Amino acid sequence: MNKNPLAKVIRDAFINNVARRPEIHNPILGQNTIANILRNKRITRFEAAINQFLTSCGEKNVPSVRQFADEKNLLTFSLMLSGYIRDAQKALSDLKNIHATDADLIKLYQAAAKYSADCSGMIENNKYTFQEHCDYKFWKLNLAGTLAKATFKNSGFAVSPKRRALILAMPFHIKDTQEELQKWTSKYLGTALDIPSIFGSQVDVYLAHFPIEQPRGEKFALSLQTISAPETFFTREDMNFVKHNLSSFLGEGIAIDGKNNITNGKAYDKQTFINNCKNITIVGYCAGVAHAHRWINAFSHLSSQLYDSETCKQALSQIFICSYAFLPVQEKLKYSGAHFMSNYSNDNGRKEPFIKMFNPELYEKAKYRTSPAPAYITLLPDKRNSIIAFNLPENVKILTPERKIETPPDIENGHHMGLVTQYNLASLENHPANIFRTVLQNASLGKRGKEVYEPNRTHSQKQYIALLNKKILTGGR
Repeated sequence: MNKNPLAKVIRDAFINNVARRPEIHNPILGQNTIANILRNKRITRFEAAINQFLTSCGEKNVPSVRQFADEKNLLTFSLMLSGYIRDAQKALSDLKNIHATDADLIKLYQAAAKYSADCSGMIENNKYTFQEHCDYKFWKLNLAGTLAKATFKNSGFAVSPKRRALILAMPFHIKDTQEELQKWTSKYLGTALDIPSIFGSQVDVYLAHFPIEQPRGEKFALSLQTISAPETFFTREDMNFVKHNLSSFLGEGIAIDGKNNITNGKAYDKQTFINNCKNITIVGYCAGVAHAHRWINAFSHLSSQLYDSETCKQALSQIFICSYAFLPVQEKLKYSGAHFMSNYSNDNGRKEPFIKMFNPELYEKAKYRTSPAPAYITLLPDKRNSIIAFNLPENVKILTPERKIETPPDIENGHHMGLVTQYNLASLENHPANIFRTVLQNASLGKRGKEVYEPNRTHSQKQYIALLNKKILTGGR
């Protein structure tokens, strides 16, 4: 895409982090060994993808480094593509939707993912192992009162359509240990689920994420593909997730073949199907929201084989997504949701980087701007989805689940989910955390529409009056 402001960012990053780094002195270089042939092949292929993107944007090619470059630097470059863009505030300011979803940019991310996977086991002293197209990891949580002490079970359970289910769709790449799972879920969800009367009792809680082996480039390519084809795009891995975990919501004894066709099973009556979908609530963070969107596309593809279009429409609208740091990918969504974000009221040179990277034009329309109100609300045309943009204070002090007061080191101009799941001592009324919790609790209990914004038993009336006014409840600004 000509004049894509991201092209110069990526070219400069390659020059500074790969081409100008010290050359590697390896005795096998220049020899016709299998290792060297494979090395040249993977580097040549990755360089070609970089240059294809740069050429389509009107930029010069990068100098070839395949003969002498240290591959550790090139591997880091492949993993850090999104990081270079994240830090390029000038380019983000000039970014348009057509640039963000540039087909050649998607191909570059895919090439970066393939290069990362091809390097596994091929670079001396490289600790990373990557694999493309991995299936999701899926866990059921035993909260034991608090998320920080939860245990995670990865087998021996089934998601029941007769129970309320809250699925945490997260962008994690972490090891399969209880310690890592506890650390990362509580880092981003804080104490938002520490309500035993709801979560773990009335509502079953699950976690879905890709394994640590997934290359970062693949995650970002999938997000951009989701945005580019929001009505229909899903992957084999998304369909596998739905088949294994959500097919019982569609009907009884559902069997699905390799071409995504239902080959056996019995549909429910229409109202049962609609009620089943009302039991699905998803919390999504960053790229995890794109995962959830694709699951619903796959679920929709299957549901259309069992039910008429009006029944599908009604049922899918009962699925609720409570998201943070990833804006809706279209104006009219199949599902319902509340989509939260945070940004500085003066965001010049410090825009929320990942929202701006993925959906730059909607970011500018929906972001918080100076106002007496604590939030700027955008009601989408479908009347079922709202964007709630919070004012990000200059001095953020988070109360952690361990009851410690700290300034998070990685706020990233509002991207950190802890801004709505942990209490901010710089905000007297704690509007972000309280509003997010209100929606999360109500939606998880099956409330839909305006009911998700209404006070519930966990709020005192005094607290809630400080929390919201009627205009925010009904989508006012």
